[in-house]
Amino acid sequence: MEKGRDAYCSECQVGVPYLGSATYFTWIDDELITVPDFPCWICDVCGKRDWDSHALMQLNLLLSPNAGKVQQKRRPLSTAEPEKKPDETIRRKPLR
Repeated sequence: MEKGRDAYCSECQVGVPYLGSATYFTWIDDELITVPDFPCWICDVCGKRDWDSHALMQLNLLLSPNAGKVQQKRRPLSTAEPEKKPDETIRRKPLR
């Protein structure tokens, strides 16, 4: 639902949401994550909060398990060269 001057609150149908901020709470596994001053739409009559979808997408990117990890690009295998086998003279110690 579009928020702004012409949209009414989905809860009370009277108030007009305005862009504000509040503390956002979410659980990730067994940990409670809190984000202060998180953007949200707040109804001026009933106070219902709808979290800003763009800000939620950015937060999901930050909290994803792969955040900050370098992604390695995989090169396609060339069909022209046969796959090289490791030198059989080198012996590796077994893991214990």
